[in-house]
Amino acid sequence: MLKYLSIKRYTNASDKKLAQSIKNLFGFVPGNIDLFKQALRHSSASRNKTSNERLEFLGDSVLNALIAEYLFKLMPNAEEGELTQSRSRIVSRQNLNKLALKLGLNNLLVTDIKGHLPSSVFGNALEAVVGAVFLDQGYKKTQKIILEKIIKQHLHVKELIQEDTDYKSRLINLYQKKKIPLRFVLLSEKHDGHKKIFHVGVEAEGKIRAEANHPNKRAAEQLAALTVLEKLGEV
Repeated sequence: MLKYLSIKRYTNASDKKLAQSIKNLFGFVPGNIDLFKQALRHSSASRNKTSNERLEFLGDSVLNALIAEYLFKLMPNAEEGELTQSRSRIVSRQNLNKLALKLGLNNLLVTDIKGHLPSSVFGNALEAVVGAVFLDQGYKKTQKIILEKIIKQHLHVKELIQEDTDYKSRLINLYQKKKIPLRFVLLSEKHDGHKKIFHVGVEAEGKIRAEANHPNKRAAEQLAALTVLEKLGEV
């Protein structure tokens, strides 16, 4: 039914303009324009209205699921660790920030922040928009929209997959610059059938900052290091 809806149905000029922008970006007219208004409303401008934080939470989960399925089909021989690392590169904070700017979401975002906006604001808005698309169009249509309008048009997926994956060295260098001791600790070893599973943690300042499991100890360390880097906004 949505394909028969016209942008003319929006009587409010600002709603009509936003609906046109969404159509230009993603190829469909929103059924519920309020979802997209919320997705592009930063908490600084929310006042008595709902900000985009809840939609950001939803969009993050939807985007991770879509990318996971995409990579699962794209990389049929890849192991879990390689798939996880590839997905993390694609949905990294830095990459989402760049994607949001490529899409021009910075021109649609409503915010009351004065001066220079943190780049994370744009990536967060992109996740919120994905959440809005999901609620407005459903999973299958969202999947097609994300693949056709974002991944294939704006991402060099093969280059991202082949990027340097030595997260452990990157994390060690980062903490060395901060002069904070860091170490990788083996928390446990378990047997899963015929495989040994290494449970590894990253310890800094007396606390475990991240944990990971993998049949390969080095891969477990890389995954744990990646988790810490993601928390720090370094990937």
